Amino acid sequence: MPEGHTPTHFHAWVWLTWTITILLCVSLTRNPLYLVVVWLCVAIVHAAGGMGELARGSAPFPLWLSLTVVPLGALFNALTVHVGENVLFVIPGEIPLLSGRVTWEAALYGATNGLALGVILLAFWVFNRNVSIPSFLRLLPRAFHSLAVVGSIAMTFIPSLQRQYQQIQEAQAIRGKQLKGIREQLGLLLPLLVSSLEHAFQLAEVMTARGFLASKSPLGQKGLRVAFLGGFGFVLGGWLSRFWGLPGWVAGLLFWCALALFGALFFLAVRQVRYTTYRPSRFRARDGLAMSGSFFVALLLALNHLFPERQFLSYTPYPAMTLPPFEPLVAFLLLGILSPLLVAVFPRHDSLP
Repeated sequence: MPEGHTPTHFHAWVWLTWTITILLCVSLTRNPLYLVVVWLCVAIVHAAGGMGELARGSAPFPLWLSLTVVPLGALFNALTVHVGENVLFVIPGEIPLLSGRVTWEAALYGATNGLALGVILLAFWVFNRNVSIPSFLRLLPRAFHSLAVVGSIAMTFIPSLQRQYQQIQEAQAIRGKQLKGIREQLGLLLPLLVSSLEHAFQLAEVMTARGFLASKSPLGQKGLRVAFLGGFGFVLGGWLSRFWGLPGWVAGLLFWCALALFGALFFLAVRQVRYTTYRPSRFRARDGLAMSGSFFVALLLALNHLFPERQFLSYTPYPAMTLPPFEPLVAFLLLGILSPLLVAVFPRHDSLP
């Protein structure tokens, strides 16, 4: 970020849309050139920092770590997939999965898959760095409030465990005990286990005191469960009707009945849950501008669908390795991933409501 620039906090929907856009880009192409463009865009957004709620309180993800999966993917795929015309060397014998020829095509495809995985890891780290847990949980529908609570506990478990481990290490250092070697480190497991159990008991007591386990309408809950099973019954009936030789409209009717029943259950479950937002987050104009980059990726998907003969995104190194195609228009549309960074950098957008 520029020096003296105030961090721009975007709405959680911005980063969710941004992450989904990257996942779509990675899932739709295995062209290494386009994946490099996507990785560079994600790396630039990650390196800029200062745009999220937690940007100042979390350590940056090392970019080299997202690239370590590239040689690992190339090595694994080359040793296990023996397809291709350009042979690198041959592994003799009858070793399961390994024996056979090792080809450049398999290594390239494995490296491409590794690069895609590196992009996903880096994108999720950016999402985790810019979206706090409360903001992420507010994205979930109210019908899944129990899932939100369980998810928040699961996501805070590892950071809480790390803090407890550091506190135990500091307590041991104050007492003059130097922890050297694995055997001495194992001695920290018992106090770590005790402190984790104490934290779990305290959390259970807090949840009970706040009425999380209280059920105001057990009959209503039982009715929702029965209706939920009924919806699955409609789905199962529609699936079995095809084996029984019934007309096609019967299966369609049963499937539509199941969809309508699930929709009604979801609506009723949302109406039953009440919650209070202490710090509401408004979706502002600059959030819309930050999400505008997804439009370019959507345009790319539309072009790929309207002109299938061009094959903008498709590429495979099999059976013989060839130079992957590169369209400047595709690369330009992929630059829409940088939209949150562009909105955060230009000061004129900070005055938007």
